[in-house]
Amino acid sequence: MAWCIALRVLVDRRRNTNITNTKIALLALPQFAPLEKNTMSRVTLQEIADHLGISKFAVSRALTGKPGVSEDTRRSVLSIAEQFGYIARRTKVTSQSIEVIFHDRTVANRELWIDVQHGIEMEATRFGCSMAVRWTNDHRIIERLEDASVGFIMVGPQEQKMFNAARDSSVPAVVVAHIVPELYTMDQITATDVEAGVFVAKFLYDLGHRRMVYAHGQLGYPGRYARLRGFSEAIAELEGAELREIAFKEDYMAADLREAVVKMANEGFEPTAVFCGSDGVAVTVVSELMRMGISVPEDISVVGHADYPIATQVSPNLTTIHMPHKQMGIAAVRQLLSRIGLNGQLNDLPPQRLSLVPHLVERQSTAPATTKSWKSKL
Repeated sequence: MAWCIALRVLVDRRRNTNITNTKIALLALPQFAPLEKNTMSRVTLQEIADHLGISKFAVSRALTGKPGVSEDTRRSVLSIAEQFGYIARRTKVTSQSIEVIFHDRTVANRELWIDVQHGIEMEATRFGCSMAVRWTNDHRIIERLEDASVGFIMVGPQEQKMFNAARDSSVPAVVVAHIVPELYTMDQITATDVEAGVFVAKFLYDLGHRRMVYAHGQLGYPGRYARLRGFSEAIAELEGAELREIAFKEDYMAADLREAVVKMANEGFEPTAVFCGSDGVAVTVVSELMRMGISVPEDISVVGHADYPIATQVSPNLTTIHMPHKQMGIAAVRQLLSRIGLNGQLNDLPPQRLSLVPHLVERQSTAPATTKSWKSKL
C-alpha cells in the first residue's frame, strides 16, 4: 500500500508542479517502495553495496536490469533496496557524456591539467562518448548531472563536498592527479611522485653529487611535497649526501633564489645539484644561477619535473622527469567506462589506485659533480 499512497500524492502534486511521468512510474514500482528505513535522506547505492558486501557498480547493474551480475545477487539487491526505501533516479543511460569537473578555470588552464584533459577527450572520442567540461566548486552539480551522464572525472584539487557527492552518485567517478583521503572509496589515477623523487636522488648521487637542494618554488602543491618526501628519504639513506630546501613566494621569484643561494654558500654549504618542483621552477633556477655567474651544469646541475615544452626552450635544455599526464586522462576514461561494463565486462572490484610510472629525460642541465668551489663567482 505504501507505494500506492506515494503514487497518489505525486499525482495530486502534478497538478501544481512539473513532475514527470517517468519519476511517477519509478516511485510506483513496488521494488523501490519507500519503507521505514530512511524517510529523511536519500539512500545511496553505496549503502546498499556496503550492506551486501559488493561494489556499488554491481548494485547499479542489478537495479537497472543490466547483465554482469548473477540472478541471486540481483534478487538480493532488489530486496535490500526495497527494505532500505531506495528510490531509483535513473532507469537507463540517456547520454554518452563524460562530465569532467575542475575546481575553477585557473586550475583548468595550467599546462598539466590541459594535458590530462586532452587525454580524456582523445579516449572518450575513441569510445564514442562526448566530454563536457565544468569549472565549479558547487557539489550540487553532481546530482543535477548524474541522470544524463555516464560518469564523472574529477581533475585536480577539489573540495571534500565535491568528492563526497561524486562518490555517492549513481554513476561512477574517478579522481585524477589529486590526493584523496586514506581508504577513500573512489577510483584514483595518479603518477608515482614519491618514486620519482627517490629516482632523482639516486640519479644525482651516481653523478657524484653529495650536496643537493630541493627547490619547491611556491609552496602548497601536494605533488611537490610527495616528490620531496621521496627525494629526502632517499638522500637520508645515501652515504655522505646532504639536503637543503628552498621555497619562493611564486615560482618565478628569482630574488628568493638568489638570497637562498648566497645564504647557503656563506654557511659553507655549496650545492652541486638542485631538484625542482616543476619545469617552471627549474627555468627560474637555471636563469638566476647563470645571472649570478654560476654555470649550469658545470657548477650546479638542475633537474626539472613534468617535461613541459619549456624544458627544451631554455639553454641548456632541462634534464627532467617526463610525467604521463595525457596518459593519466586516458586511464581515467578507461577506468570510468569499465565501471559501467564496457563491452559487457564489468569492473566490480573494490575502488582502485592506479599509478602511472614517469621516466627521466636526460638533457644538458646535468653533469658529474664538480669538486671546485663556485662561491667566488658570487
